[in-house]
Amino acid sequence: MNISGETYIRLTEEDRGKLDVVQSSIEESTTHRQLVRGAIDHFYCNALRFLYRDGELTDEGLENGLSHVEDWMAEKTMKEIAADMEEINSK
Repeated sequence: MNISGETYIRLTEEDRGKLDVVQSSIEESTTHRQLVRGAIDHFYCNALRFLYRDGELTDEGLENGLSHVEDWMAEKTMKEIAADMEEINSK
């Protein structure tokens, strides 16, 4: 996904404070930008998971979607989907 554009998001002082707390919990040096991008990837994977679980996303769509995040995050999402599907099928 190589679409580029600039969008600015205005954060409140409270939002920035929350980012500071998250940042302080990470041992390696991390910028607010890295935190926000990581959060977007997390939201994105959750959206793929829920869309797939609800039958609104095909196997191919899921595979394509997960190709846009880091391998460890894609693997984690696949494990969560497997657990979701197991729970759904056990009912």
